[in-house]
Amino acid sequence: MRFLRSIAAIVIGLGFMAATTKVWMIVANATLLPGGSEVAKPSAVRMATYLYMNLVVCGVGAVLGGWLTARIAPSSPYAHAAALAALVAIISIPSATGAPAPAHPGWYPAAIGLVAVLGVLLGGKLRAAAASADGPVVA
Repeated sequence: MRFLRSIAAIVIGLGFMAATTKVWMIVANATLLPGGSEVAKPSAVRMATYLYMNLVVCGVGAVLGGWLTARIAPSSPYAHAAALAALVAIISIPSATGAPAPAHPGWYPAAIGLVAVLGVLLGGKLRAAAASADGPVVA
């Protein structure tokens, strides 16, 4: 049962991160990039705002995903968040090493992956610290 809860913790954290990113993309595309980045050719300011807000939302979603993973984990909360961070790093490799989208700067794919990995680790660390300060975690 603990093994299944460990897997569930990681899958739920990853799903939360993906949902956060997807919702943000829908909102951002509708407000900052009407018509999409390829069709409308947004101004440099709108595009920069879009990219930096993506980094912020990705970071917040990653921190919350790492925290959630550590919270659900049956034991070793930070280790579970670290496992999620490793999974996110593996998932990020193809986009981080490939060519960026035409409207994105070259640094952006690697930055988004790095923000996601570090955010997950921070969220896991925050939850693990809170759990150790409160005593043993009872699920």
